[in-house]
Amino acid sequence: MARIGVDARPLSASTTGIGRYTHAILSRLVHCEHHFYLYSHEPLQMHFQGASNVTVRCGNIRRPSLSSVFAQTAFPFWAWRDKIDLFWSPRHHLPLCLRPSVSKLVTVHDLVWQKFPETMSRAGLQLERLLMPPTLWLADAVIAVSQSTASEVRTAYPGVSERVHTIYEAPFLALGDADVGLGEYFLFVGTIEPRKNLIRLLSAYAEYRKSCGAPLPLLICGAKGWGLPELEGKLQELHIEDAVEILGYVTDEELPRLYRNARALLIPSLYEGFGLPIVEAFSQATPVMTSDRGAMREIAGDGALLVNPEDVSELASGLLKLTEDRGFVGRLKLCAHARARRFCWKRAATQTLDVMDSLLNG
Repeated sequence: MARIGVDARPLSASTTGIGRYTHAILSRLVHCEHHFYLYSHEPLQMHFQGASNVTVRCGNIRRPSLSSVFAQTAFPFWAWRDKIDLFWSPRHHLPLCLRPSVSKLVTVHDLVWQKFPETMSRAGLQLERLLMPPTLWLADAVIAVSQSTASEVRTAYPGVSERVHTIYEAPFLALGDADVGLGEYFLFVGTIEPRKNLIRLLSAYAEYRKSCGAPLPLLICGAKGWGLPELEGKLQELHIEDAVEILGYVTDEELPRLYRNARALLIPSLYEGFGLPIVEAFSQATPVMTSDRGAMREIAGDGALLVNPEDVSELASGLLKLTEDRGFVGRLKLCAHARARRFCWKRAATQTLDVMDSLLNG
């Protein structure tokens, strides 16, 4: 039995994608023979009831800006005291002062800070620039959540190429029934931030409404990120406030219904490391319109209408096709539902454990 330390800070913020990813993997790993030590700067919001091989150590740091400082100083000490054999960070950054004898594993979800730095907050960008490069050099193995992200890591850091493993994420929703209606609205799911390309989507939506006899409404749900003020201003500028509803954060219990009743999920992002809403929509047999680039093209495959995210006219034409061509939408639904089966958390957890065991066995 090995002692595995985990940067469990994502479990202190239950609404984040990385928090849900961390919980999905760990909830399937805590039943194995190893003992897991979960480290965080503050108390966890997501727990593992009844798991006797889980030890939780938390600080009481309530300011997010101090989270990384705490992790870099306290986690190595805790790891030394707990005699950790392997440390896994599911969130891009390892504690840089871990003992050399500790095997080190990190998950990389994207390289936004390199590809689209202008779409990040200043604090988030500086943290990635400071901690990700030394983390990748220090790591004995790197998990990338898509082939696209793996390729980006290998290109940017050729010295770590042989240590990179691709392990896909999966939907958090149970597989739904493919035999449902076509849906009567468009849906966007994701944090409201510039990288999601919502401003262009709204311009395309306004253009689509002018050319469509019976346009569908648009629902936007997800965490209200730092792009919200610009989004609200754009709605007023385009005079489409009555056709677009901003729902804010939506619980996992509400999401399946929203997906199932949508004509299509719209994910016209400029960049994604995986694109989790794509596979969540697929799990509910909901077609997707997404960007014809990177991980989005890789994950969506034949279950989506692929478009140039920087071409407003092409986005508008895609919306029109999804509204008027019901046969096309029906075919996409069947492809989406079939493709959802390719993504499985049990498989992802097994592959993650395989990487851990390979490191532990030398």
